[in-house]
Amino acid sequence: MMRLVTRRNEHLKGGRVWEIMEYCITLVLMFILAFSIRAAVFEPMRVKGSSMENTLMPGDYMAVEKLTYIFSSMERGDVVICYYPNNDEYTCVKRIIGLPGDIVTILDGVVQVNGVTLKEDYVTTGMTAKHDGTYQVEEGCVFVMGDNRLVSRDSTDGMVGNIPKERVIGRVNRVLLPFSHAKRLPKIEYDV
Repeated sequence: MMRLVTRRNEHLKGGRVWEIMEYCITLVLMFILAFSIRAAVFEPMRVKGSSMENTLMPGDYMAVEKLTYIFSSMERGDVVICYYPNNDEYTCVKRIIGLPGDIVTILDGVVQVNGVTLKEDYVTTGMTAKHDGTYQVEEGCVFVMGDNRLVSRDSTDGMVGNIPKERVIGRVNRVLLPFSHAKRLPKIEYDV
C-alpha cells in the first residue's frame, strides 16, 4: 500500500524525468544569474602589468565594481579599469588624476591639477622629462596615470591621451587574491 502511494505521488510530481529537468533548469538559471552579475555588477580581474605597483601587483586579483558610476560620479584618485581609445581588445588599470575641464600640469615629476600640487604617497617611481607638459582634460573624458610612472602607458602618452568616460568599465575597490595582498584600496582625496 505504501509503495502504491509513493508511486502515485511521484507520478503527480512528474516522476524522475521531471526531477532531472527541474535540476537542469535550476542549474541553467544559476549560470545565467552568475554571468549576468559578472557582466553588469562585479567582476574579479587579474593584474597583468606593473604600471600600478605597489598599489596593485602583477598577478593580484582585484574586484571591479561595474555599477559604481551609474549611481555616482568618477572622482580624482579612483583606481579604474578602462579600455585605451581605439583598442577594444585590452583593458588597463589606472588612477584618475583629472576630470573634465581640469588642467593637469606635470613638471619635474610634480603633478598639479588646476594649479594645486597633488600629494601622491602611492607613487613608487618618479617621472622623466617625457611626462612634462600641460594637459587639458576634454569634456566627457578623464585623465589617468599609473602609480608606477616609469612603466605606465597612460594619458601622458600622445597615443593614449584622455580616456572617454564610456571607455571606463568600473572602479577597483579591493584586492581579493593572493590572500597575502588582500586589502581594500584606500580612498584618495586631493585638495583640488
